[in-house]
Amino acid sequence: MINNTQYVTSTLSERIVDNPRLSFYQTVYAVALILLLIVAYLTAHSYMAFCTCASTKVHDNIFRRTIASPMRFFDVTPSGQILNRFSKDMDEVDANFPFQSDLFFKNVSVILVGLVLILLASPWFLLTLIPIVGLVISLGRFSTAAIRQSKRIENVTKSPLFSHIAASVQGLSTIKAYKKENDFIERFHKLQDRNNMALLMHDSSTRWLSVRIDSVSLLIIISTFLLVTLVPLEGTTSAMAALALTYALSISDVAHYTLRLGIETDARLISAERIQNYVKNLESEAPAVIEHSRPERDWPKYGSIKFDNVNVRYREGLPLVLKNISLDIKPQEKIGIVGRTGSGKSSLALTLFRIMELDCGTITIDGVNISTIGLEDLRSKLSIIPQDPVLFMGTVRYNLDPFNKCTDKMLWSALQSCHIKHTIKSLDGQLDAVVTENGENFSVGERQLLCMARALLRHSKILVLDEATAAIDTEKDSLIQETIKEVFADCTMLTIAHRLNTVVNYDKILVLNNGEVMEFDKPENLLADRTSEFSKMMAAQESQKQNAQHRETFNVE
Repeated sequence: MINNTQYVTSTLSERIVDNPRLSFYQTVYAVALILLLIVAYLTAHSYMAFCTCASTKVHDNIFRRTIASPMRFFDVTPSGQILNRFSKDMDEVDANFPFQSDLFFKNVSVILVGLVLILLASPWFLLTLIPIVGLVISLGRFSTAAIRQSKRIENVTKSPLFSHIAASVQGLSTIKAYKKENDFIERFHKLQDRNNMALLMHDSSTRWLSVRIDSVSLLIIISTFLLVTLVPLEGTTSAMAALALTYALSISDVAHYTLRLGIETDARLISAERIQNYVKNLESEAPAVIEHSRPERDWPKYGSIKFDNVNVRYREGLPLVLKNISLDIKPQEKIGIVGRTGSGKSSLALTLFRIMELDCGTITIDGVNISTIGLEDLRSKLSIIPQDPVLFMGTVRYNLDPFNKCTDKMLWSALQSCHIKHTIKSLDGQLDAVVTENGENFSVGERQLLCMARALLRHSKILVLDEATAAIDTEKDSLIQETIKEVFADCTMLTIAHRLNTVVNYDKILVLNNGEVMEFDKPENLLADRTSEFSKMMAAQESQKQNAQHRETFNVE
């Protein structure tokens, strides 16, 4: 019998391309790589989207609560503190926290995978891992308190710095006029040094921890080396031992950085904590709308105003600025409010808008107690032309009609009535001309006229003028007063007078002194009484005019 036996001889090759299953391995590698990229992208995208959504909600929440705060909050809160919340603290939540926390979680996953591989190579490593983890936790707890506190101090010391910068910019002309530049620069350096000291303390605390974590991470390398070489398990290959040592080295490289990221991430959360505390502690104004106590849609129909024993103070613990004010203002009456500086003229006007809440007493408009309705229902029905004209960044059209309720014809008519139509027509874009921040590209008088045109377009039954023509020359002031009489003839008007002659022809004059009503009568009756306060004020104003004319005549001669 003949046996036909075939012998196959295989030759080992060091070239990977000679592998008979090369295409299979390439496919597995390519699919794994593509899946890795997809998972990495989805993980990063979803995490950043989550952080962005959270920071947006935090920002919207603090912005909404800040805007809803009463005016007394802005009176007592430094601007730098508010700027710090919306700049540094929000930057920590928006940018730094997502980036560092993402790196922290990735490094933690690398460390966990490395520890699992080391444990697979040598389960005895668990005996050394427990004390190492305990030591790391002890170091973390010991240093976290110092790092968090130093970060908190660093955040707190930024607020006075921001306040000083804001005050310096706003009062730059006054600083230069009094030649106090060096004083302000020295103050800036002191505040900057305080902030830098806190920052140095924070960085030093973090570095102290990093050095000690480096020392602890060496224990992982030493214990891994000893266990896989001196006490190897049966079945542990040299490849597995080498892999365990490789991951031990990688863990030592990223351990201190990971712990530092974890502590810094926790420190970044201080900014979020400060923002949340700020939001929780902020006092809010009354609700914008009270559903069960809404006035009629056409309220107020007539414009009658009644003050009944009204007392007002700026905030708790301060003396009263208005004392027992009782007034009965008829519909369509024109009331001139006069008095010395600090007599309570502007405070009386602000109580109508509930910018200042009443300490006691009531104010009723057309029989409706304004304290029982929402702020939106109240303020949307009243108009005010403030002492300091306010324009917003945008266009002339936006400043006149922010809700797009008026036609161009109505806008031009209001501008013409306020004698500023020619100025707006000369601008590039006219109604769409750009208005810079705070209306700096207009003079103070032009801003006042634009505010008056804005009030004209609202057609309110009650109008408050807080020294509205103080920044306008006498000639144009007389034109504006004629316009006010014509356009607001059917309105109840309260005018805080800068020039007494502008309210001489009003229906009644209210004289205030130290927050109390001194006189409230027709101007002719008050002028007829030479002992009245209004008569004395008119006489003093006439005397000042005559003295000014004498000085001008003397200078000409």
